[in-house]
Amino acid sequence: MSERTEKIMLAQNETLNKGTMWLLFLFLGWSYGSMGKVGTQVLYYFTLGGLGLWALIRLFTLNSAIDDYNNKIYMRYGLNDLIR
Repeated sequence: MSERTEKIMLAQNETLNKGTMWLLFLFLGWSYGSMGKVGTQVLYYFTLGGLGLWALIRLFTLNSAIDDYNNKIYMRYGLNDLIR
């Protein structure tokens, strides 16, 4: 197995799946914690999603947040050509 293939496999293990993230967000309000922002996730829960406003904004920003997180993973492994 080539080094590049190993890097791709490692990166894919760390990336987030959009479908799974959407299900977690819609049913549990979980999104920040999966991206390494546990403190923000706790604050989100304590404020009840910013009394709904924060949750509403997150509905529109979740896809781009997942893409940004995944792109950072690919960059860390030097797989800049896989960035979307």
